[in-house]
Amino acid sequence: PSADQRLKVSRRISTGENTEIATSSSSSVFPADQTPQVSWGDRGPHQLQKTCGLNILHCPITQAIQTEGEGPEPESGQPRPSAAPSQSEPVKKKISYAQLLKEGRRFNIDLVSKLMYSRGSLVDLLIKSNVSRYAEFKNVTRILTYRHGNVEQVPCSRADVFASRQLSVVEKRKLMRFLTSCLEETQEEQAFAGRPYLEFLRDQQLGDNLQHFLLHSIAMATEDTPTEEGLASTRHFLRCLGRYGNTPFLFPLYGLGEIPQCFCRMCAVFGGIYCLRHSVHSLLVHKDTNRCKAVIDSRGQRISCSHVVVEDGYVEAARKFLSRAVLITDGSVLSSESDQQVSLVTVPPSEAGGPSVRLVELCPSTMTCMPGTYLVHLTCQSVSSAYQDLSPVVTRMFRTPESHDQEGRPSVLWCLYFNMADGSAVEVEGHDLPSNVYVCSGPDGGLGHQHAIGQAEAIFHKILPEDEFCPPAPNPEDIIYDGETCTSPLGEEGEERGEEEGEGEGEGEPRPLGARRAAG
Repeated sequence: PSADQRLKVSRRISTGENTEIATSSSSSVFPADQTPQVSWGDRGPHQLQKTCGLNILHCPITQAIQTEGEGPEPESGQPRPSAAPSQSEPVKKKISYAQLLKEGRRFNIDLVSKLMYSRGSLVDLLIKSNVSRYAEFKNVTRILTYRHGNVEQVPCSRADVFASRQLSVVEKRKLMRFLTSCLEETQEEQAFAGRPYLEFLRDQQLGDNLQHFLLHSIAMATEDTPTEEGLASTRHFLRCLGRYGNTPFLFPLYGLGEIPQCFCRMCAVFGGIYCLRHSVHSLLVHKDTNRCKAVIDSRGQRISCSHVVVEDGYVEAARKFLSRAVLITDGSVLSSESDQQVSLVTVPPSEAGGPSVRLVELCPSTMTCMPGTYLVHLTCQSVSSAYQDLSPVVTRMFRTPESHDQEGRPSVLWCLYFNMADGSAVEVEGHDLPSNVYVCSGPDGGLGHQHAIGQAEAIFHKILPEDEFCPPAPNPEDIIYDGETCTSPLGEEGEERGEEEGEGEGEGEPRPLGARRAAG
């Protein structure tokens, strides 16, 4: 899509289904008969495109949602009718707490705040496994930063750099020269190995503005980050630009809880069975082989098993924590012509050595909040409690009872602070466990999903070393039913083989073609 377009994703409508769509890490579900209603007026239909294996819907940025109180645009050549100041601008209705409770089903709040790199491991896995057809995605439209008490947009693509009014002509040339040169390894960066990335940026004769943008918003590093790590993050950021939009990031419609739900659908296609609300009480281990042969659930039921994968709460390990905050606000941190912006904001540490805060602002078109509100996620490494770590940032950027200068800031309608364990800090190896028990850590504090995907693939290959990780799920038209005539391209030979394999099995049981081959 071009720069004058904004990407938007609409909910996929599955014919014949009348079920609830529930997300495993969301606080609410949307019944099929109570889907959020978004009014698009008469501005034209959406345009669904399948881009690089993902379902992405976009419409021109001029197709903005009509706010209540606005009338149709006058025809070209006709003078705009004069109106009183109170009538020319739509009156913004205040949203009450009671209204939030009434519309609670329209909010999907993820306990973990992450984004998807367009060329990251998760997007590649979604496309490879054909799981991407179960969900839609929306582009993150803006990269922002908080500097000198103001929220500013970070120019990260070539078009953004030359259109930026924050940078001088000299700064634009320096920035483009640096972004072009850092894609390849040079001898100059080798001289800074082990030294802070900030020193390397200063050596490139970059001003304070460019150093701030590159360090905090593009590399998403700190002042102590080594040069090699900072350059690796910068290169990954640049490689992800332009695949789906002007930023490197995507966000799934209805929240991150849709992603595990999509993989659960693929698992079910290959015969996976889910036993809900059955926590594991104990493991039965064979004393001679040191292998777990069964588990006992909380109801006393014994379930035999060949392998067991458990989360890190079952092992003793040193842990670090993340501070999280979730806000519901009545406006964006940076107003723009479009009210359908998804923004990533980096807030540098207020003092040396402190953690930087990552802020993700979601608009109603992500289907995570009701119209007229924004859902804001804040995340940082824990130093103290979540409230002590994040409330100063909330006070500076939003209108709260503790704020001093409140003019022009969005109001906080609802807030939640909590701490959670950082899964990347848990060592999953080296525990005295049975040989067929594997530990999988919980969510980490990184922006992407590299840690989780890498760990899942490593555990998979330990259990099934010769099988392919997440093979493509069969297409619906490739699924045949026992007792029916096979119409696959295999011909008569394939038809006879399908009938022979179907003998002795119950009628009407689905068996996907290629599932046995793909699953090993």
